[in-house]
Amino acid sequence: MPKVSCIVPVYNVEKYLRRCMDSLFAQTIDDYEIICVNDCSPDGSLAILEEYRQKHPDKLRILQNEVNMGQGRSRARAILEAQGEYICFVDSDDHVKPDYMETYLREMEKEPCDCVIGGYIRDMEGSLRAYPASDSDWSILTYTVAWGKLFRRSFLVEHEIDFSDKRQGEDVYFSLRVYYHIGSYRVIPYEGYYYYLNKNSTTGRMNYKLQFERTVADMFDLMMDKCDLDRISQEKRDHIEYDYLAHMINALITYGHGCGPRIMSEKYRFFVEDRNRRFPQYGHNPYVGIAKPAGQSLKIRLGVGVTMLLRRIRLEKLMFMAISLLGYKKGGRDE
Repeated sequence: MPKVSCIVPVYNVEKYLRRCMDSLFAQTIDDYEIICVNDCSPDGSLAILEEYRQKHPDKLRILQNEVNMGQGRSRARAILEAQGEYICFVDSDDHVKPDYMETYLREMEKEPCDCVIGGYIRDMEGSLRAYPASDSDWSILTYTVAWGKLFRRSFLVEHEIDFSDKRQGEDVYFSLRVYYHIGSYRVIPYEGYYYYLNKNSTTGRMNYKLQFERTVADMFDLMMDKCDLDRISQEKRDHIEYDYLAHMINALITYGHGCGPRIMSEKYRFFVEDRNRRFPQYGHNPYVGIAKPAGQSLKIRLGVGVTMLLRRIRLEKLMFMAISLLGYKKGGRDE
């Protein structure tokens, strides 16, 4: 049985797939399998996978979805098919360093835990920048990616941790479920994952029209249906509440800028109503601030801290209205 199962969902990525596969078959260890899930890709991705299966029949398995299921459900299917003791995820337009699996596996076996977390390198059209992982709970919650981490498969299976069937935001739900159940994890000072910012991917196409604030609300609904927050510590509940604020504020600021005042008013009203319903005591969250919480990124601290400060002096809505005008053209988006 392999030590590591590497799960790769595949859809419409023929331009990048060989780079991904070459990096996975160049690993410095041999005790792993690769499970590629072809999600009814309309391009030549399946033919490329077949080429690699002919070269590596003992290493590569191809699962073929009968209908397009999306990245999240494709990953969930592969978890149940995996034979490895540990699981990692790689997106098919990304790639990894040769010592990627070896580094994570060594750390996992040095001191077993539920998850080992590392940083990543962002690749924006060849411009590379490293992002180390913070040694804190925020590397599970607000660092909402499945890749860049190695999971103990029994942990995922025992708690039935999977991905939502939504086509966006599935990593938010997955990360919430992992955080709720996790017993132990370790963050390592290593960036071996190359995250390629693909403008044609779901993330690259994010804008105000996709209503990401409603997606965030959906992910929290799914999580709270599965998980009883009264059964975890107050600290964990506060972390999850802060995570909600961070995702919602990011949805309005990052994906709502330039949408215009009318659309932003609708988005803001939804946010306020959902926030008051879901977390009525959010104003007392001890982690909200600009200089805190420790380990959180400056961008998120500023987003949450400034928004909550402006809420207290009744200027929160005005801030979002101003953001809606950035790049806004009358007669365009808001009409």
